[in-house]
Order: sequence, then C-alpha cells, then structure tokens
Amino acid sequence: MHKSTPLHVGGQFWFNLNESTFLGKERIALLEQIAERGSITQAAKALKISYKAAWDAVDTMNNIAPAPVVETATGGRGGGGTRLTEDGRQLIAAYRAIAAEYARFLDGINATLGDSAATLALLQRLAMRTSARNQLIGKVIAVTVRTVDAEVLLEIQGGTRISVGVTNESVELLRLYPGRQVWALIKAVAVAIHRAPIAELPDKINQLCGVVQRVIRGDDSVEVVIALPSGVTIRGLMTTAQFDQEGLCDGDAACASFPTSAVIIGVNH
Repeated sequence: MHKSTPLHVGGQFWFNLNESTFLGKERIALLEQIAERGSITQAAKALKISYKAAWDAVDTMNNIAPAPVVETATGGRGGGGTRLTEDGRQLIAAYRAIAAEYARFLDGINATLGDSAATLALLQRLAMRTSARNQLIGKVIAVTVRTVDAEVLLEIQGGTRISVGVTNESVELLRLYPGRQVWALIKAVAVAIHRAPIAELPDKINQLCGVVQRVIRGDDSVEVVIALPSGVTIRGLMTTAQFDQEGLCDGDAACASFPTSAVIIGVNH
C-alpha cells in the first residue's frame, strides 16, 4: 500500500488594524532595515525593492497606524535622515516576539501530525488587493440619503473629513452607518494637484492641503505625494507641463482635490 506523505502545516501571520491587514514580515523587514541604515534608499537596496515601493509601504503604514512609524527629518530624502519612531520600534519588538511563539505553535502541530493529517482541509484567507494608489482608513460620520443617491461623510486620521457620493443601494449593501470603519480608495489619476487652495470650491469636490513630500517623474506624467498635517499622504498625477508650470518642490505647500464620485468605499465584511 502506498504510504501518503505526511502533511506539513505552515503559515504566516500579520497584524490587523481596524479589521484591515496592516503589518506582515515584508514590512517588518523594511522597518528593520530603515532602523539599521537610517535611510529608505539604503533599506530598499538591501531588500532589493524599488525606492518607490519602499516609500509606498511606509506611506501605507503611516496612514493606517494610530501614529506614524517612520519619520524623516527635513533635507533627509535621498540619503539619510529617516528613522523609526518609538511606535515603530515597539511594533518590531512585538512582531518578533509573537513570531517566535507562532513558530513554536506550528512546530507543536507538525509534531502531532501523522499520515492521517492528509485528510485535513486547509482554508486560505483571502486578502483584498486594489490598484487604487490612495488607500485610507476612515469612519462614517454621517449619511445623507436623497431620492436616488446619498452623500457619506467620512473622517480619516487627524480628523480630516471627506465626502463620498454613493448610490442608496450601496448604503444598504455596505451597511454604511455612523461609526462604521471603512476603506476610502481613490485612484491617483482622479486627484488634481495645485499649489494654492481653491477659494470657491465647486460642489461635490473634496480638497486636502498639506506639503509636498516627494515627487516621482515619469515620461509624460508626474506623481506628487502630499503629506497632510496628520501625516496621512494623498497622491495625484499631473502632466509634465502642468508640473513645470506650478514649479512645485519638496516641502512646498500644495493641495489635492478630487470629486466625491471618485472615492470608492470598501468594507471588510
């Protein structure tokens, strides 16, 4: 009789925050490299990832965490001045301690498994992936239902509020009620960047102002990342001609604007 190969149980764990995936081994490795090298550029090289991918991960962590985990001193971009906050250091310590316990837990399970373990059914947890460059955690503050559509007021970190236009059906389907934790997803292509605030803001347009954190030039377009006073970032796209006309540089005051219809609300369940 053919003897079945014993099943080996493996797995990964991650931290969730506000019911959303927040921190796993890849991001922990990035934080550790930043702590060791004091530079996102050098941390990205050590991990063999792009500088942009490293900054995207840092932005996401800072946007979702209760307090920033990485901070950069003025003039430090491109070669230093980047360090972990105390919250960032505590996250690494907590993650490594739990990782050790988790490894021992798996070792104990595998020690008890025999050939009969091949009958076990394994479930794989699904994780949401999205192409939206702006992914923010928010809380529903108010819902105004009209005849066909509705306006949902969200509060993101730092108390900043944005309006979202959705259908009444979406309000019911997603169970949008005050206090509900949600995702706010905004494609960068829908976000306009401008130096000065729009004095008379058109109806159904959101405006968020802060300072230019960094600029990523492409062949025909420029991605501009704006850091809000809370530390949350929002990014938008400009044509090269528009960018050159505005003359924006790191540290300059700037605003991002986007229509309420450009925001997609997501929930975990």
